[in-house]
Amino acid sequence: MLRHVTTRLVGATVSQPVRPFQAIPTPGATRTFAAKKPKVEDGTLEGRYATALFMASSDRLEKVHNDLISIRTMMNESKDFKLAVETPGIEPESKVAAFEAICQKAGSDIAVVNFIKVMVENKRAHLLSRTIDLFESFYRAEKGLVVCKVTSAAPLSSVQQSQVKDAMQKRAEKGATLIMEYNTNPALLGGLVVKMGEAVLDFSTSTRLERLQSQLLAPVS
Repeated sequence: MLRHVTTRLVGATVSQPVRPFQAIPTPGATRTFAAKKPKVEDGTLEGRYATALFMASSDRLEKVHNDLISIRTMMNESKDFKLAVETPGIEPESKVAAFEAICQKAGSDIAVVNFIKVMVENKRAHLLSRTIDLFESFYRAEKGLVVCKVTSAAPLSSVQQSQVKDAMQKRAEKGATLIMEYNTNPALLGGLVVKMGEAVLDFSTSTRLERLQSQLLAPVS
């Protein structure tokens, strides 16, 4: 499917007028809910697109979020597809047709289809990946999901992972659900570095050694 789509995207270059930025409507649907803004803000262009989609789909966030993650996964797994999407010189109609085929096959929400159309027609398709990342951050904030990245010198056992998760859950805000990510970095020598939201807790051996060295080299008063 992706190979076929990538082939379709290779076409003549045609300049298209840029549509003004606006919230993404859902054709044929009557809005029966109050559009909800994200709990976090992002003033970048990508953030504006992500915010518009969030507000247009706030009654079905789960579906739209899953559809966007699927598109991002396809872009990450196929370099040709990602290149075709982000290349500015490819005819917009070809990009729209390709995305419509993909979304139809995947059963994507109509808001996702309209969102991609607007980005392509405004020549902002190269911002799609970053926009999806921001939408995901809006989604996580809305659902109370907090990413907790744990880096250790060697892989942690399942028991150790559970202990770290329990300890960090006590530090998290009430009602928050942690999304645990475990990585390794031998340069730490030992201990852990934990990043939860914007907070960073450094309990690594390498950092302790650096602090000790700084203390030893400090002039004696």
